Amino acid sequence: MAIAGIIPVAKWLANFKWRSDVGCRLCKHAPEQRGASTEHLLEETYGHINNVFCDRMATTVTVAHHFIWRHRYASMQAAQTPTSKLRFITPDKQSNMNTLWQDPEFEQICSKESLTEKAADIENLIFVKEHESERYDSDPTTFHENHLWNRRPDGMIVINTNHRISFIPEFER
Repeated sequence: MAIAGIIPVAKWLANFKWRSDVGCRLCKHAPEQRGASTEHLLEETYGHINNVFCDRMATTVTVAHHFIWRHRYASMQAAQTPTSKLRFITPDKQSNMNTLWQDPEFEQICSKESLTEKAADIENLIFVKEHESERYDSDPTTFHENHLWNRRPDGMIVINTNHRISFIPEFER
């Protein structure tokens, strides 16, 4: 349903005149209970309710997210054999891409220069936040390079030195 874009959320239902209001029904609950206005609610879309933007769904989405990641990591570790040569690394909270690539093991997989070059196309697609636009406008290339190297991996990193591959499944926001 998500891929087809037919999740029965308010915005989709309004397309067929089955709902007149596109505001999130879950977000509407708390202001109604306080007697406050429900006039300017965020739109109830698939992305809204399946992300932490919806206050009433944030805890559920976060718990589901962590459950899936724990299961994924456990499955990866269980599938590891002595010949697989996978190494699991849990970076500390201060680690970012720059500090990781100071480790020779990461540099052997891919040089910092090569990764910067390959990541440029992806970094160019990332939306520049309004409060960062001045820095972006002065030097877009340096802005994107800094964005890449200051990103912090979230969770575990998997390295396969035989195939020269590092898997960084997720970054902190």
